[in-house]
Amino acid sequence: MPDKIFHIKINKEKQVPIYQQLAEGLTKLIAQGDLPADSKLPPIRKMAEEYGVNNVTIVSAYKHLESKQMVYSRKGSGTFVSPLPVEAIPEPVARGNLHHFEAGISFDKAINFANTSLPHELFPVDAFKKAFDEVLEREKGGAFRYTDSMGYQPLRQQLCSYLEDNGIKTTVDSVQIISGAQQGIDVISKAMVRFGDVVFVESPTFYGAAGAFLSRGAKLIEIPMEADGMKMTVLEDYLKLYHPRFIYMMAYFQTPTGISYSMEKKRRLLELAERYDTYIIEEDDFYDFYYNKEAPVALKALDYKNRVIYIKSFSKILMPGLRMGLMVLPKKVHQGVMEAKYTTDISTSSFIQKAMEQYFRENGWEQHAKAMRRFGGEKYRYALSFAKKYLVGRATYSLPNGGVSLWIRLPETISAEAFCSRMLEKNVILTPGSQFEISGKDSGHVRLSFCGVEDDKIEVGLKRMGETIDNMAMNKLF
Repeated sequence: MPDKIFHIKINKEKQVPIYQQLAEGLTKLIAQGDLPADSKLPPIRKMAEEYGVNNVTIVSAYKHLESKQMVYSRKGSGTFVSPLPVEAIPEPVARGNLHHFEAGISFDKAINFANTSLPHELFPVDAFKKAFDEVLEREKGGAFRYTDSMGYQPLRQQLCSYLEDNGIKTTVDSVQIISGAQQGIDVISKAMVRFGDVVFVESPTFYGAAGAFLSRGAKLIEIPMEADGMKMTVLEDYLKLYHPRFIYMMAYFQTPTGISYSMEKKRRLLELAERYDTYIIEEDDFYDFYYNKEAPVALKALDYKNRVIYIKSFSKILMPGLRMGLMVLPKKVHQGVMEAKYTTDISTSSFIQKAMEQYFRENGWEQHAKAMRRFGGEKYRYALSFAKKYLVGRATYSLPNGGVSLWIRLPETISAEAFCSRMLEKNVILTPGSQFEISGKDSGHVRLSFCGVEDDKIEVGLKRMGETIDNMAMNKLF
């Protein structure tokens, strides 16, 4: 193989630059199969000596091939042939067609399966009212002073204990309080993403996060999902090619698929992040909503190399209007993220932070979380019972055993967009899968969120879905 590399013909009299001639010669060898996938190209100095050129010429040739995704470089190891055929390599998406579904559509009698919020009757209003009163009585006007930009220290201490109970060992200095998970993603993007950087996301993915990355000029690469997480062979191939700034993912009850990662894939993901020197953003919105006996093991709990930026929102499990969450930050990104948070809003509401600390101190966490899990589990089983009754034989659906939604695959002959339009006519609101595709393409899926819908309406809605599938299939209304 090296013999063929060293026999590429170059003509120093040509107007075509030498680096380009070398790149074209190497391209031909790759296309012919003389340079197999993952084979290593000769060191820069060796190539320069063989062709009687300077090192810069070889660097330029290798960089030219890398820009075409024909090769990839590995820090400290050299340059290697791409494992993918050129036609299989996706172009990064510079600007997506992310269309936000009109979840705010409101019909008085509509069955709203697009709403992921839980009923407000479940919110611990009385306990928080008491916490608010106690903070005001204790601190008077001082309750509204700015706190440390990282967050109210007693609250961060409480949250460290909570995290440790969930297997995540950290320190107060690594915990950053944020105004919800979306702000966390925004702040990380602001701190870490530069125009043109590549970010990996799951496919399909949460459009709020994708939108934040795109707004900073990131190029998104989608990693396909399998039943137990991202497809690891594709992930590694793309890591070799693109050197992403970070990988964005949800380890449990992923939005929108409901997929949870296997332990094997979580460990593999951490191994790959370390090997290819990148970070992982792990978003935890729904981990508290697990409906079996075993609590989820966050990816961050396995993160011995400090590669995971963990973001947790309290909006789903407590109250959406609190706009409160946390990040656990690796040391290397800590300062940059902290500065980005400060320039965003100086600090998250000190009064809300103090009230939350008071609430946790008096009520703990687990009692309310158990009540929410009990409610969510009942809704989940109820939704499944009627999915089985009205969708089996018509559509397929996920069995996430957690979260607040079902991911439903329609028959191939039926467009999800058309189906959602037909369901709107029947006063049933669903989220089409296209809202979770960066390209905006029709994925053939719909998301059905069950936790905010009354039991009798869940049955009515699923029955109408089954009838509409039959009607569209019979009349070939695609």
